[in-house]
Amino acid sequence: MYFAIEVCPDGGTIRDGQTHEPRTVEIGECDTKQDAIDNACQQLDCQQLDCQQLDCRQLFRGVIGRPKGKGGYVVLNAQDYAEV
Repeated sequence: MYFAIEVCPDGGTIRDGQTHEPRTVEIGECDTKQDAIDNACQQLDCQQLDCQQLDCRQLFRGVIGRPKGKGGYVVLNAQDYAEV
């Protein structure tokens, strides 16, 4: 199971206003981390940006960047996510 945590441009996590938990999107079951990253780019197009093209790209080890300094997402497996 993989998850994507939303991060702001300075790298900090974006938290839910009520629960104070990191804002997270469930990516689902994937065979590899690269598959999870590819799935995250596809899912996040519609779930987070009203079906506009995200132009996301992997920046470094599972960090997906959004264009023009708008932050991005960190893709983590369930074990790493539990540590956050």
